[in-house]
Amino acid sequence: MRILLIADPHIPAPPSHYGGAERIVHLYAQEFTRLGHRVGLMAGPGSRDYGGGLHVHRAPSMAYHSRARRKLQFQVQSLWAARDADAVYNHGRFDYIQSLLLLDKPLLSSFPNQIDQKQIDDAEALVRSRFAFHCISENQRSHARITQPVHVIPNPVEASAYRLGGGEEGYLAFLGRLTSNKGVDAAIAVAQRAGMRLVIAGNQSTEDGAADYFQQAIAPHLDGEQIRWIGPVNDAQKQDLLAGASALLFPIRWDEPFGIVMIEALACGTPVIAMRRGSTPEVIDHGATGFLCDTEDEMVQAAQNLSAISRADCRTVAETRFDVSVVAPRVLKVLRELVQGGTGP
Repeated sequence: MRILLIADPHIPAPPSHYGGAERIVHLYAQEFTRLGHRVGLMAGPGSRDYGGGLHVHRAPSMAYHSRARRKLQFQVQSLWAARDADAVYNHGRFDYIQSLLLLDKPLLSSFPNQIDQKQIDDAEALVRSRFAFHCISENQRSHARITQPVHVIPNPVEASAYRLGGGEEGYLAFLGRLTSNKGVDAAIAVAQRAGMRLVIAGNQSTEDGAADYFQQAIAPHLDGEQIRWIGPVNDAQKQDLLAGASALLFPIRWDEPFGIVMIEALACGTPVIAMRRGSTPEVIDHGATGFLCDTEDEMVQAAQNLSAISRADCRTVAETRFDVSVVAPRVLKVLRELVQGGTGP
């Protein structure tokens, strides 16, 4: 098939540091190409051409005229990029694909982030046929009313690209944006109470209130020894961080649709200690690949019982359930069905 992948323009695909959705787009593009499909990509500056053509689009400024112009320009760009595509796989905003929906182009649209009911309603109002939604977890799907066909397929990881580690450094790891909903302060408290070191990797957020949160809840605890922040990490640094960790802490305070870092940790053989929220029960097997917790006390207890977890089993789960070689064919099956006129789940 000739497949056009669409990503948001803010971060290139693949990203060099932060950029979970763009990393997923890269994995699919790479695997689809390996399987013999011709893959075009519409994404931000600095993105890779996977052999089927790269169509660069840019993020607008905050000025209204800039946003309106970019939206109109994207409609034209998307129509041009998709002119020869058999199917479109969208990982960007719904307003990027309005013209494609009107043309009845076979289209699968994924939700990289939290579901927005209004965007769903707006998209469904334009749908003609040969269209389906892709949710990345059952929990994500449960947060919206969707009348169109929906396929629940988890995010993938390239397990072979990750080094199986032994947790030899003995610290706990946190990887993600330094925001309250990610629970960085909870990770700090768990490490302190468990008497373990914590290495925090991630970028400071520009969200409202994030700077105050960092100064008040994180910075006072950064002593460079028990609690250390190393900033954003690239792929090689991420592997070293996860492979050397006794466990990854994932103390989220919101229903995160799918934490990619969880399966990256499993690929390194690193168990995950997570709050039982969002998609975590769909990713972590309690007592086998980590622990699902309802309280901070339970996370502390879990951090002290990591010897019960087999790191080899964590790696096996990453390879058999979440590897891109396993997940990508499920997406391709849906795309083929859409091309052939079917839309059923």
